Amino acid sequence: MNRFLARSIGFYNSFLAVILVLGGVVIGAGLGQYSGRTGVGVVLGLIVGIIVAVIVCGVLALFIEMRHELIKIRSSLESRTAP
Repeated sequence: MNRFLARSIGFYNSFLAVILVLGGVVIGAGLGQYSGRTGVGVVLGLIVGIIVAVIVCGVLALFIEMRHELIKIRSSLESRTAP
């Protein structure tokens, strides 16, 4: 079960990035309506959404890559012959 979750997190990471960017756009548009500048709100929401997505999904991608490297190191160490 743990391996399944680790493998599927890559797909969910990209899905989460799209959700974060779209959420930023929607929130920016909603906040922009109060000032009468929906376009500015959309652009600012897009920028903030991209920044949040890069930070959150970048950290997740880093952990995923670390897991892959640790698996390679473990298999390399297991394949060595003991002296």
